[in-house]
Amino acid sequence: MAGVEIRDYRGDFEDVAELARRVWVPQYGGRTWVPLPDAAYLRWRLTQSGALCPVAYDGTKLVGSVFSIPQSMRVGGSVFPVAFFTGFTADPEYRGIALPLIERLRRDNEERGIAFGIGMVLDEPRSASYRFWTKYAEAFPQNFRLLFSGGYWAKFLGPHALARAGIQAWERLASRALGPLMRFTPYGIDPHVRPYRAADLERCAQMLDKTTAGFDWAVVWQPTELSSQLENPAYRTLVFERDGRVQGMVNYHCFSLHGRELIRAVAIALWAADDLSGSEQLRFVSHLCTDLIEQDVHGVVAPRSAMMPAAAFVANLFIPAPQRFRIGIFLTPRTIPLAPPKTWSFEIT
Repeated sequence: MAGVEIRDYRGDFEDVAELARRVWVPQYGGRTWVPLPDAAYLRWRLTQSGALCPVAYDGTKLVGSVFSIPQSMRVGGSVFPVAFFTGFTADPEYRGIALPLIERLRRDNEERGIAFGIGMVLDEPRSASYRFWTKYAEAFPQNFRLLFSGGYWAKFLGPHALARAGIQAWERLASRALGPLMRFTPYGIDPHVRPYRAADLERCAQMLDKTTAGFDWAVVWQPTELSSQLENPAYRTLVFERDGRVQGMVNYHCFSLHGRELIRAVAIALWAADDLSGSEQLRFVSHLCTDLIEQDVHGVVAPRSAMMPAAAFVANLFIPAPQRFRIGIFLTPRTIPLAPPKTWSFEIT
């Protein structure tokens, strides 16, 4: 597009967060739940990880963005360099910049030698995101394909806020009629749970490796990457300690979630347990929810992946959320044949 320049981002991410709010709220607000990025979170996520950050400017106005974060992924018995694509936003007045931004990021990642890229698409046929990516997959099957679908676990912790913000009528009605029940947990604060400490890193890495060992797809965490994830202020990590030994871990971050209005939400990113009984996992989740209620968090979500403790979630009145997503794969000359995984573990961004 004439007058629009694509270049690597150099800034404090305040304008990136503002662009997302400016575009996503009018586009999705009141029609589907949409997470709104926080500048501080973006600064940590995208400046300490070797991320690629191409953006589009019209003069000094930011009009488009897309990012990718490198990680290692084990597929079957082999480990591959991959990139997680995220933060794709194009100002509606500059829709023509969307394809050049994606192509720039795709080429840059190919030059880096990644095996494939991974991106999340809202599984909502009426959304601009869904329409763009399905058309892109049809037009460029050599570059991109939608591989599998997924969903979320969700628990309502702030029924009064959700009664106002809920997208579907049933969400608002259920929050009004069943509020105390929906926020109920079988247990409260558990004395075995404490905040993560840096000395826990090795043990947490061991538990993650053990938890994901049999999965079809799983992120392979390097010690420095895991340390950054568990210790960064953008996230919070709790551990379950029994007899002086850490036996469980949960890592999450807070964010703003927009429905009909904003609520405070938490996304669970990592869960690992080693030799925790079903009852202990249930108590661990109850502790987490009780702690979040005390922090005035209104809802908690987690991907319905093999990593998450489904039985403990159900016992704590988590429900399968109606909103779903699709995982797309950006292909490169190094991409191996990929089948939809039955079990997987990576953070949905």
